Amino acid sequence: MLGVGDGRSRHFIRWARRLVDGGHEVHILSNRISDRPNDLDGITAHRLRDLDPLLRVQGIRRFRIVPAVRKLGEQVNADVVHSHDLTPYGWWVARAGLQPLVVSPWGRDALVEAREDPETRKLAREAVAPGKLYVVNSAALERATVELGADPARIRRSFWHASIDDFSPEKADRAGLRERFGWPESTPLLLSIKNFRPYSNIDIVLRAFSKVREEEPEARLLSTAAGGWTRDATEELVDELGLRPYLAIHEFQGEEIPMVLASVDAVVMLAEVESSPAALLESMASGAPLVCGIAPSIDEWVAQDEGAEVVPCRDVDAVAAAMLRLIREPEVGRRYAERNLREVHARFGDPSVEMEQVYEELLAGV
Repeated sequence: MLGVGDGRSRHFIRWARRLVDGGHEVHILSNRISDRPNDLDGITAHRLRDLDPLLRVQGIRRFRIVPAVRKLGEQVNADVVHSHDLTPYGWWVARAGLQPLVVSPWGRDALVEAREDPETRKLAREAVAPGKLYVVNSAALERATVELGADPARIRRSFWHASIDDFSPEKADRAGLRERFGWPESTPLLLSIKNFRPYSNIDIVLRAFSKVREEEPEARLLSTAAGGWTRDATEELVDELGLRPYLAIHEFQGEEIPMVLASVDAVVMLAEVESSPAALLESMASGAPLVCGIAPSIDEWVAQDEGAEVVPCRDVDAVAAAMLRLIREPEVGRRYAERNLREVHARFGDPSVEMEQVYEELLAGV
C-alpha cells in the first residue's frame, strides 16, 4: 500500500496505522513527515525532498516532483495507491500516473478551494479524474467530489479519519481537569477544539465568551488549539477582551483528549467548512453537548435541539446565547449528550474493515 498525503496529519497517520495494524505493508509519501513519538511505527515513510537532490533547489523543485513521485511508485510497486487531499498530493499522483488509485478529497480542498478558485478547480479535477474508487466521509463531500468529475457509482463512504474507541463519558474527570488550571470543581467550562485558522472563527468564540462572562462570571473557556497561523492575532484579542484570567490554551497529549472532552459542559465548534470532522465524532462519543456553527456536513450529525445548539458561525450574540443555554440548563446538556452518544455509535461502523473492503473491490476490478 502506498499513501500520498500530509505526513504530519493525524488523520493521514491514522489511516496508515489502521492498515499496519491489519497486517498490511504501508508506505507513505509526503513533503513533511511526523516527528511525534510512535506515529510511524511499522510505517515506511518517504520524505519528498529525499527522493531527488534537485527537489531541494528552489526554482527547479516543481519540475522534479512528478518524476520523483513516479519513480517511487515504480520502486514500491504497491498493490493499491491512495491519494489523500486533492492539491497538491492527489495532483502529484495523478500526474505521475500511479495506479490502481483510490482518491480521498478531504474537505476544504473540494468544498471550498476547488469551488472558489478556477486554477485550483482545474488541478482538483485532474486529481479526481484517474481515480478508480473514491472514499469520502460525508454527503457534502460526496456531492463536491461528483462536481469535480467522479462517477457517483464509484464513491464509498467511511469515517476512516476518525476513531471513537477510546472516547466515552466514563473518561470524565471534571474535578481533575478544573484543578489543573486552578478552577473550582463547580466551574462552568466551555471547550474550543479548533486550531488557529481564519475559518475556525476562534475570534467569535472569544467575543461570545466575553459576553457569557458578563452574565456568568464563573464561566471559563479552555482551548486545545495546537497550531495555526492566527495564534498571534488570537492572543492579542484575548488581551484586548481582558479574558486572560478566565481562559486556558493548552495542547493536551493524545491520551488525555478523551478525558477532556468528557469533562466539559459544552464543546464549541464554529469552523465554516467541515466534513464529518473527527473532533465532532469524538465529542459525540464522549457524551458532550455541542455548540456548532452552520457548515457543510454538520447537519448530517446534529441539528438544533438534536444534540447541539446550531448557530451562524459569525453571529456573536447567537453563539453567546447558545453557550449560556448549555451552562444554565444542564438538563438540556444531558439530553444532547445522550442523543449524541446513541447517534455516533449507531452510525460509525468499523473503518478498518470498510477500507479493506474498498481495496478488495479495487483489486477485483471494480
